[in-house]
Amino acid sequence: MSNQDDHHVLELLIATQSSEQDARTNAEARIASLQQSNGDELSKSLIRVTINHENDLSVKQSALVILKLTISTTWSIQFDAFKGNPLQQSTKSFIRSSLFQILLLPERKLRSLAANIISKISSADFPDEWPDLFDHVMSLLQSEIEDNIEGAVIILKELLDDGFTLEQFASIATSVFDALYNIATSEKIGFITKASTVEAVRFALNFFNQVEADKTDLNAFIAHAIDSWSTVFSEFLKLEYTEENRTNGLVLLKYHSVKAMEQLENTFPTESQSAIYQRLFPSVWADFPKSSEIYGSVFLNLDSDDGLADPEGEPGFVKLLVTEELEFLRLIIPKHQIKLFFKDSSDNMRKLVEITTFLAQISTEDEDDWKEDGNSFVTEELSLSSKYTCRSSSSDFVLELGEHLLDSLIDSLKEKLLSLVGTDRWRLLESVLFLLESVLVQDRNYGRQFGQNATLESLFQIISSGVSSGNEFLRARSFIFGGTIARNLKDFLVPIGVFDNLFDSALQSASSDSSFIVRCCALLSLQRFLAVSPRKHSKVTQMAIVEAVASIISSASDETPSLLVDALDWAVKISPDLAIVSSSRVIELLFTAAAIDASNIQLTSDTFEAFEYLSEHTKPEHYQAFCETAIPPLMQGLGTSALENIPNSSLIVNLLSILVDHAPRPLPRGLVDFVFPKVAHLLLQSEDNQFLQYGSEFMAHVIQHDPDQLLAFRSDDDKSGLEIVLNIVARLLNPEVEESSAICIGEVVTEVVDKYGRDLGDLLGQLLMATAQRLVTAQNPTFVQNLILVFAHMVSIDAQGVVNFLSEINLSTGTGLSVVLKAWLANFGVFRGFKEIRLNALALAKLYLLHDARIEETIVDGDLIIDNSNVIKTRSRARNQPLKYTSIPANVKIVKLFVDDLKNIPDSAGPNRTAWQHRKSIVEEGSAIAASAATMIDDNDGNKSDIGNEVGGGGENEDWEDVFNPADFGMTMSELKKLARTESFDNGGKDKWANEDDEQDDDDDEYDDEDEDEASNFFGEKGGDEETNQILVNFFKNIYANEREQIQSIYLKYLTAVEKQVLQNWAPRLE
Repeated sequence: MSNQDDHHVLELLIATQSSEQDARTNAEARIASLQQSNGDELSKSLIRVTINHENDLSVKQSALVILKLTISTTWSIQFDAFKGNPLQQSTKSFIRSSLFQILLLPERKLRSLAANIISKISSADFPDEWPDLFDHVMSLLQSEIEDNIEGAVIILKELLDDGFTLEQFASIATSVFDALYNIATSEKIGFITKASTVEAVRFALNFFNQVEADKTDLNAFIAHAIDSWSTVFSEFLKLEYTEENRTNGLVLLKYHSVKAMEQLENTFPTESQSAIYQRLFPSVWADFPKSSEIYGSVFLNLDSDDGLADPEGEPGFVKLLVTEELEFLRLIIPKHQIKLFFKDSSDNMRKLVEITTFLAQISTEDEDDWKEDGNSFVTEELSLSSKYTCRSSSSDFVLELGEHLLDSLIDSLKEKLLSLVGTDRWRLLESVLFLLESVLVQDRNYGRQFGQNATLESLFQIISSGVSSGNEFLRARSFIFGGTIARNLKDFLVPIGVFDNLFDSALQSASSDSSFIVRCCALLSLQRFLAVSPRKHSKVTQMAIVEAVASIISSASDETPSLLVDALDWAVKISPDLAIVSSSRVIELLFTAAAIDASNIQLTSDTFEAFEYLSEHTKPEHYQAFCETAIPPLMQGLGTSALENIPNSSLIVNLLSILVDHAPRPLPRGLVDFVFPKVAHLLLQSEDNQFLQYGSEFMAHVIQHDPDQLLAFRSDDDKSGLEIVLNIVARLLNPEVEESSAICIGEVVTEVVDKYGRDLGDLLGQLLMATAQRLVTAQNPTFVQNLILVFAHMVSIDAQGVVNFLSEINLSTGTGLSVVLKAWLANFGVFRGFKEIRLNALALAKLYLLHDARIEETIVDGDLIIDNSNVIKTRSRARNQPLKYTSIPANVKIVKLFVDDLKNIPDSAGPNRTAWQHRKSIVEEGSAIAASAATMIDDNDGNKSDIGNEVGGGGENEDWEDVFNPADFGMTMSELKKLARTESFDNGGKDKWANEDDEQDDDDDEYDDEDEDEASNFFGEKGGDEETNQILVNFFKNIYANEREQIQSIYLKYLTAVEKQVLQNWAPRLE
């Protein structure tokens, strides 16, 4: 490009900074076009624009940023953003040499950008294409010009941080450390450059963490590095905070020195012991009070000190320095000699607590922020803030200190607290309470010892005075501390009557205090009071909490809604009857709090749990009133017909789903008419995957609980509820709908078949065909599981009928039977939920025992074929060469899967037991084995085995078979409709609300299932469900007893050595 072209590029750069959107967009588009069409000339122009001293700094910075983007897309195929049209070698050479010229410019930001670009290029070119890079950097490090040195250090930092491999670093480590040491100890070099040098040392030390082998051969090098650099760091920390030094960057230098000291300790925890005791700790301990004093002058007294900022204008390094010094002390407190330093000297501990409480004070900056927005204070108090301050660092430090020197720490904090009685130093008093509460929260047992101290009365005088203080932060802290101390010392508070006074004060302030912050903290303290005082669980307390939430909620944001939901949860647990009192507004408040930030997963999860507790614990006779109270405010949120104006639709429909799921059967009258139309309308229109998931669950629960009420429903255009549900199912089974949106549709299909099978006519076959067809393209394991469970339920009712039906339908990739079996068996190992796994195993066992030729002729994937070649398989090669499997019959695959699960059954249920246990088991199980063998399929008459009935007896599977007994199931539609049942899948067909005895039994079963599902989701594995294990054991017992020849054939022909060993281990119990 000519000078004219350079001018054109300059104009484009200026336009990218324009305040006009169109001008910026057009300039950016033009530059992007040049990057691909003429990257060489564009890159050269960008370099020349940067070097031209007449151009503004902002334009030069923009030029280097765009140069970096251009290099990413045009330099090397190694870069992920590479798009082709690589730069010519001559252009690359020009860029490399020019970047080193930019390193000599006076502007540090330009030097930093150039160093960053050099580092990026080096990741592709060094050492092969740029062999002299390191030599060039080293020559600059030895320059007499500080700007040159600083530029070289910046490059070296980039290379050390993300440029060198471990092997490359090993070859240059000695020369790097020597060069950096010379710079750090030179009197001619300024603090800013030395600070950058120390940062480079920290990056270099990090390489030693990558050395996995024995470091013995590095001992001499490590010892020298620790000795020399610990001396350097110590000397830097001894430098005085004169005005000149502070202006020239001393705080920045000390900050990086302490960071490097932490790296030294983390990398060489054993080798650095001596250096820590002799140099590093003494230097930090001496500097700590001084740096804290400077911090206080800036952040606690509204003083300004621009000299503490980096010369480029980056503020706050004094804050970072004291934070790092606290972190360094936290790291080394566990060391024996450091602990003795504070344990053996009360003066040292007193001094440490004095400084720490000073740093933990609310800064003037935080005070202003929190007064403007109290929600930020609540977020900080709940330890959910991403902001890390001296205050939070001090809290972390005393927690670590308490792990090792708890008694001394508590004594010093109490002493400090008592010394502040009667003073007006609210910041320090609040700070001591804050730190003391942090320790007591972590160690509740110590609170009991604390309560035996004679200072208890003085302590509560301080708290009582604090809650009536004129300062809102001291009032807030006193309430929180009072709640914590009440929880820890409840046994000591009751006799002296302090508890009641604190509780009553918090209860009143939670709704009446003029400060938003105090109301929130009083509410938080009430939760701690209630956790230890059941006698305070009264309707008065309950309504007061609700009133407090109502007074706060309109101003709540950030994490405050979580606090409010927790408070409401405590309130409803006092008495769930609160839900049926419309004036309490508890449902409305729960929903409003969650709706403030419906994207907050923890907030919505807590809301669902609180609502679920209400639903579960509302008595059947009160459920109608509960619905009349709960549903209107929820439906009001769905009141608009415009879908885009319903931001909380997913939240609402999940709450409705929870309400229906725990409702009595049948549902309260009118519920379907009031709720169903709106939810169904949205399910037919919404594209929101969460709403479609929760909405599907809602539909399944409605059908499960009251199919008659839904069937009787008529829309304005005279469509039945069933017809509308089938339209929803058809929509969600459409492959164009994302799997994540339709992930729960299998539950709806199962319930439709279960409850309406006899009413569907020919639609039943079409519904099942559509479900099978959806399996052809389904990939999400959870989605596949839900679709397969439709057929698993049906197989449990009549395996032969399902096989007959699926064999007769033709899908895009084969018969319905082959599609279902292939998907089922391929995903067997990823099924989740104990109840689902149990049904899965039972259904596959029944399919195997049919010995149906159509199953045995269906070929599925068997064992993975291992590639034993020595060819390195890259990711792209792996994509082009998918995994390969052997091909085996479906019935064989069932056996192999069951053998694999047999291997995972715990030892207590397996063969690894004592001889006495084994003999005892044989005797106890003898009758069960005999009964099982007697009921085994031994011909092709279609008789069913009792594998499911052996487990637990009288369970849900037994109900299915007793009701239908479909021995003569055929392929006609009328016979297919026999799959529909009149009883529920759950609770053995019983109404859990019917009577107390049945309710108790069913509740126990329900509780067990919930525990099992929770365990399954947590561990993600099988082997923990006794009933599933017994199904597997009984399956093999039966085929050992009745089908020895066939299992022997499978054993010899198809099983791997590992699988054979599993069956050999189990043989004594199976024969």
